Amino acid sequence: MRSKTALPYDAIFAYVYAVFRINLCLMAAGLPLLLAFAFTGSQVAAWPFFVALATLCGPAVTAAFAAFEHVSDEADRVGRVFWSAYWAGFVRSLAVSALAAAAVILLGVDLEVAAGTPARGVIPMLATLIAVVVVVTTALLAAGRRLCAAGVLACAYLCIRRWYLSVANLAVLGVLLAAIVGKPALGLAVLPGPALYVVWANTRHIVAPLTTTDTGLG
Repeated sequence: MRSKTALPYDAIFAYVYAVFRINLCLMAAGLPLLLAFAFTGSQVAAWPFFVALATLCGPAVTAAFAAFEHVSDEADRVGRVFWSAYWAGFVRSLAVSALAAAAVILLGVDLEVAAGTPARGVIPMLATLIAVVVVVTTALLAAGRRLCAAGVLACAYLCIRRWYLSVANLAVLGVLLAAIVGKPALGLAVLPGPALYVVWANTRHIVAPLTTTDTGLG
């Protein structure tokens, strides 16, 4: 048995190349978002539009999570696995991401309105709810669950139970978002694959009870 310290360079290269291929697949699947981002002058001011358009990224994230499962043993198949998972879970993932986008837009608009009024004391609560929506959506996509009340509640419970992993995911996604806004070329061309790999690694531990047992949640 080879020790991890003696991992050959070709295995490391195959691993990195597999993540790079997944990143290319993510860019292809998110092309409408990339084009809109490139031709919009102020992305921050138009954030509701981009959140709504990010709905299309739901199936791509699900496909990336599925492909990451094969990075270590079938690195040459990650592209085929990605697109197979993309189309197989397209409707389910799109429904999850669409509802999440609607919730984030609603909460974000409320937060903007509250910021300029005496009701700004609710800002921390609204920001927390947005964070919960993000981590629960990620858990639903990773677990491959249909959009139903039982599945949402189960994922929400697990995300809160393992809050430290949820916080880590939020930090990674926050860095990715900041990189995309600040350095679009770097943020869009290089970082999504590696960042989502870290999120997937954390999220699979969060949703392990759902994927290892038959919960009847779809």
